[in-house]
Order: sequence, then structure tokens, then C-alpha cells
Amino acid sequence: MSRATSTVVDVTAFLLLVGAAIAVIVNGAAVEQATTANPAAERTELLATGTASVEYALAVPGEPPNWTTNATATHLRTAHGTLAELLAEAAMSRVSFEGHRLSRAGIDFERTVATTTRNRLHERGHRIAVRARWEPYRGAPLNATMGVGERPPPGTDVDAATTTVASPAPAANDRLQQVAAESGYTGVASVVATATIRGLFPPQRAQLALDGDYPGDRLMTCRYRRMGTLTRAGELSVESTSVSDLNAALTDALAARLAADMQRRFDSPEAAARAVDMGNVTINVRKWEP
Repeated sequence: MSRATSTVVDVTAFLLLVGAAIAVIVNGAAVEQATTANPAAERTELLATGTASVEYALAVPGEPPNWTTNATATHLRTAHGTLAELLAEAAMSRVSFEGHRLSRAGIDFERTVATTTRNRLHERGHRIAVRARWEPYRGAPLNATMGVGERPPPGTDVDAATTTVASPAPAANDRLQQVAAESGYTGVASVVATATIRGLFPPQRAQLALDGDYPGDRLMTCRYRRMGTLTRAGELSVESTSVSDLNAALTDALAARLAADMQRRFDSPEAAARAVDMGNVTINVRKWEP
């Protein structure tokens, strides 16, 4: 089968390989109501309710295996969802650590989502900019951002509205204050790292990808190795190590990096715990007259 089709809210293998860190669903209650006082809210509502299908090709490193008769066809994918879902997925495709991307497999997906969003939101006589962002806590070195449109010029009168796209794999925020009191920065960082790695590398889906065919196996192998490099977990023996052990190594390495960052950034473990928000991709819409 040359193409795979799925919704963004259902993390199938190909969406995982695009670089989707965490499956997302729209939290409609978070969308600001459209009013004449804030026309940007109407555009935000369109993102949350309007749907689209986008076709794209995975960017797979290296040459395809000799046995692959039509490598181009194996890279083709289709995704369907609301514009907000697609934007959030595109943001997660761009997840980075200290400014270095985890994967470039979804570059065409990101480009196609940006073009679709720009075309849908176009309005004669107005300029619109959209920014989708995810970060496990304020200022974290691990984050994901997707921008569509230019920034408004300084001094421009700008209307703004926001919607959040919720993740089904948030950190256990209700326990974080207790963890902070008992285990300090290390405990808070461990909770964040555990949830992050499980979202970036869902064990069953990661194993299916590694055991599967081209290009899934190659993309997942590259994904593990890249995360090992970024977090300083070392060179991972992906072919000979179980997914549970790979994830454990990445979790430990990421937790150590996040604990050090939290200690520099926050006055106390409790303050770090309060800053954690694993559960949201925030989409901000700004609208102005040129």
C-alpha cells in the first residue's frame, strides 16, 4: 500500500515517524469566543473547527534498500484533521532540544500544513500570523514551535486570540508538588522526562516501527540515535537493545539535563513543579491591518 491515511488525533505509525511527539486533540473549551471586539478569535475558531487533508512525503535519510522497487511511493502519506490538530502535529514534528531538531522527517508535512493554514486564514485587507508551541515547562530546553505568517511590525495595533490543543500524555501535575518536596529538582525532572520520552517513543509503536519495513525502521532507528546524541545518553545500540531499555536510557539522560536546567532556572523545586505543563500545545493567532 503506497499511502497511509489517518487522523492526527490517532497516533498511527506514520504520524509517529513524522516526528509527532504526543498525540493531540482539540480542547474546544479553550477557544476564545469570536466577538467584534476581538476579530482574531473568529480565525482561532476556524482553526479549531475547520478540517483539512494534507498530502506530503517523508524525508528519509540515506539511500533506500536495494529491494525497494518504488521508494518514492513508500514515502507518501496523507493526514486529516482540524487545522488546529494539524498545526499542533506540525509543531511536534519540529521538537528540538537546545535548538537542535530531533527529526527532519516531517519537513514536507510542516510546509504543507503551513501553506494550508495560510490559504484558509487569508483575509483581504488583513495580515494574520499563527504560532503553535509546546514546552514541558516554561523555558525548557526541549520544545516545539511552528510558525505561519510574518510577525506584526512594532507598534502595530494587533488583535490576538489563543486556543490550546491538549495532549493525552501529560505529566502527573497533581503529584508534582509532593514529588518536589520529597525528591527536589531531580524528582520533578524525572517525572517530566518519563512523560516526554514515553510521548516521543511510545513503546509499542516504537517497537512496531523498529521491527517493521522501510522507511519506518530506518526513521525510528535514526530517531533513537539522534535523541541519544542530543541528551548525551551516548551511542545507543538500537538493533540489539529492547525499546524499554532504550527508553530508560533516554529518560535517565534527559532527566539529568532537565534537573540541571531547572536548578538554574527556578528558585525552588516547588517553583519548577508549578511551571510544568506537559498537556498543552498553545496556538496563538494575531491579526492586524497592514
